[in-house]
Amino acid sequence: MNESKMMAKRLKRVLLQDKITAYEGLTKALESDIKTLLSYYMTLSGDLSVNIDVLEEGNYQINIFAKAVNINAPQIV
Repeated sequence: MNESKMMAKRLKRVLLQDKITAYEGLTKALESDIKTLLSYYMTLSGDLSVNIDVLEEGNYQINIFAKAVNINAPQIV
């Protein structure tokens, strides 16, 4: 394999890893922010999860799953 093909293959591998790491960082940040926001309005039970999918047309679909045991009066910070 020539040097340029090896470099291209390595770059592709690095970019794919960066994409995975960026996705994980984004979902963790969203989970944290959404959990904080929802906690102002309700008592959450269990973990909150965020999943981001890319649709065929290139749009993003964001699915949020959370369970609450009580709805509270808004807490003004």
